[in-house]
Amino acid sequence: MERSCFSEKTLTLSVLTAEFALCVLQTGAPVTARSFLLRGLPMTLALVLITALTTGAEQRADSFLGTDLRSRVVCGGLGLWFVWEAVETFRQAQELCWENFSSMAMLGLLPLLLWAGWKLEPAILVRCAPILCWAAALAGLLCLLGLNGQFHWEKLMLPTEPVTLTLPLYPEYFALPLFCPAKQVRGAVWLPVKAFILVGSFALCTELVFGAGNTLPGIELLRAGRLGSISRFDALVLLVWLAAAMFRFCVLVQVVRQLAGRLWGRATPAEENA
Repeated sequence: MERSCFSEKTLTLSVLTAEFALCVLQTGAPVTARSFLLRGLPMTLALVLITALTTGAEQRADSFLGTDLRSRVVCGGLGLWFVWEAVETFRQAQELCWENFSSMAMLGLLPLLLWAGWKLEPAILVRCAPILCWAAALAGLLCLLGLNGQFHWEKLMLPTEPVTLTLPLYPEYFALPLFCPAKQVRGAVWLPVKAFILVGSFALCTELVFGAGNTLPGIELLRAGRLGSISRFDALVLLVWLAAAMFRFCVLVQVVRQLAGRLWGRATPAEENA
């Protein structure tokens, strides 16, 4: 089963890709950075605890083998959740692609992405994850440098209306043994904290640039960056995100294939060769 797994980096890239899309597509008054820290951190730590307990129970019960009714119910339920996440990831990618590049390219790539996600072994996708991680880190660094001169710390003190805080749940949180080898699972339970850091950083930067309680969409933060004679880093960041979104879509399709195979008692080629 080890060879049919992905890796912790693959899992992290997948979840952070989804979280970044929510930040960029958000509209209305966002949660302030201070509220997000005070209320979001306890919720995140509770989610880490739930993830750890769920993962431990799944490992002890071998919940993804598909050899009994209980494990098949788990595989079927998570499989439907992963299908929904794949559809949502594709919808977000197409929405951003159309609104920012006036392109329907994602629809044309859909058959290729479905084929790649269904046919490629996890090992191939695992090798792509570090490359995309470095590309995302570089794009984020350039964007942060472009925004640095526009940070105004006094804007953190502006009064705001209270906003309800909710943390999104992803099926990856509850399928860690399916994604990661056994030696990486213990570190992977901290994945909600990584998502918390990303969203918190985005909220803090938005508040420093536009002020608390603003109603601008999240993508305006990317458009505000300027570094010397270079402005508008949003195209670069969005292109990197689109690549990560296509990667996540392929990973989700591969996971759905694995779960479907275990649900019906058929192993994937990677598992047969393991």
